[in-house]
Amino acid sequence: MKSKIFGLIACFLLCISLASALTINSVLTTPSQIAPGGVSVIELGVENNGENTITDVSVSLDLTNVPFAPELSSSEFNFDEIKDGRIKYAIFKIRALNDAAAGIYKIPVQVTYNEEGEIKKMSSLIGLTINSQPILDASIEDGLLLKGSENKISVKIINKGLSNVKFLEIEMKKSSYYSITSPERVYIGDLDSDDFDSGEFTVYFKENAPSASSMPIIIRYRDILNNEHEKTFNLNAKVYSQDQAIQLGLIKRNNTFIYVILVIAVIIIYIIYRRIKKAIKRRKEKEE
Repeated sequence: MKSKIFGLIACFLLCISLASALTINSVLTTPSQIAPGGVSVIELGVENNGENTITDVSVSLDLTNVPFAPELSSSEFNFDEIKDGRIKYAIFKIRALNDAAAGIYKIPVQVTYNEEGEIKKMSSLIGLTINSQPILDASIEDGLLLKGSENKISVKIINKGLSNVKFLEIEMKKSSYYSITSPERVYIGDLDSDDFDSGEFTVYFKENAPSASSMPIIIRYRDILNNEHEKTFNLNAKVYSQDQAIQLGLIKRNNTFIYVILVIAVIIIYIIYRRIKKAIKRRKEKEE
């Protein structure tokens, strides 16, 4: 029993001896998220939890495998000493690469220090987020829209931002000037940066619809960090009556009815002509 107790005590003392006197007790990044090409200031709180004064402290960030670069000439910060129970702050200024993909990145931190003549090292990880606010724009793609008939309307969504979006959905809202005869929601899914996609709706415009009709739509999506976003657009649609479209040459007048009337008229005239001709012939035969 005593041997077990002494073994536990020895193990405990060994763990204490191996424990690092320095710890990173706080991480502050300003801003909390960096846009691609943006700059962030990182402030690391380095605390001396030991009983001795620590000297020759070096704190460095390993940016080898992450899309960041030091804004200053070095990614290393030094202290002459940190007394026991004290905290000092290592400050770094880094820039996200212009082509960096949005996401959460783990940056290795290594601390080297001198404790009573012995060089020691301590490693840790900090997280840094690259993200930028998605910038989405919406428009109605070119197409002839007519009153008094069903129309296929294609709503184009463009991602002008630097971050991708996911779970994108378009909803068209109802109006007193038109009715939606297709589903009111269209699911798009993922939309990458500098890309576009479209959702199609079928809409019946009433005869009293104004020539410049406002069509409200709502787009919903999540950013790379799974935050939900919602944005409303009032899209302008140019709507024509049949007569306006014909006058402007947007559509050709349907002359089928006129052609049918002309054909019928020709047939009637021909029948009348034949009857008159037969009647004249009979009269001549009687006179002879």
